[in-house]
Amino acid sequence: MDCRKQEDIAGPLLTQSDALDDSARRIRRAFIQTVHAISAVAARRDQYTARHQERVATLVLGLGRRLGFPSERLEGLYLGALVHDVGKIAIPSELLSKPGRLTVEEFALMKTHVQVGCEILRFVTLPWPIHSIIAQHHERLDGSGYPKGLSGDAITAEARIVAVADVFQALCDYRPYRQALGIGAALDELERGAGVTFDADAVRALKALAGGPKRHAAELWERLEADTTESTVILPVFASS
Repeated sequence: MDCRKQEDIAGPLLTQSDALDDSARRIRRAFIQTVHAISAVAARRDQYTARHQERVATLVLGLGRRLGFPSERLEGLYLGALVHDVGKIAIPSELLSKPGRLTVEEFALMKTHVQVGCEILRFVTLPWPIHSIIAQHHERLDGSGYPKGLSGDAITAEARIVAVADVFQALCDYRPYRQALGIGAALDELERGAGVTFDADAVRALKALAGGPKRHAAELWERLEADTTESTVILPVFASS
């Protein structure tokens, strides 16, 4: 076969390949936009939860990098954390901002946010373990978590990482029922549970990322938020037209 005939065949094949790549990028972008849209809806309902999810997502991105996650897995970890508490859209506002300890009945209602979050995304098929992150971020290695009391490897790795970041961010932040505990106290709490209730590798990565108990929380979040997601495909795909 002469070179001209080879070029005639290669041309359409390359065009078809480019079209498939473009189609895959568009589908992936639509997935990412779907997750961001869900996050935006939840933000209209409760600004604290929205801020909490954004900070947990920023934190798990740093943890995932330290744990050696490839870019595609980082993407799913970040997006899953961004909507891990989306089910709180169904929890009464007065309960979310209650200044005192929750009653047994109130805590039972609060725990339903996991099921609601799963239901919101029930009919959305995504190329990342976002459903598992939502369903399992309150599970604990020793089986003491909820809603199913899963333990060990039954909890997906991404959910175990989000669980560590979720607890750390919540402890570091001010809430109506308590003052912010600070990085030192938050790390101490997680280290006590490392390998028992919390993933030990994720806790070690968090300690390294936080830079020690004497670091101020504001400084930590400023540094994390300045470290963009550009090393993953999240922003380039989401921003492209």
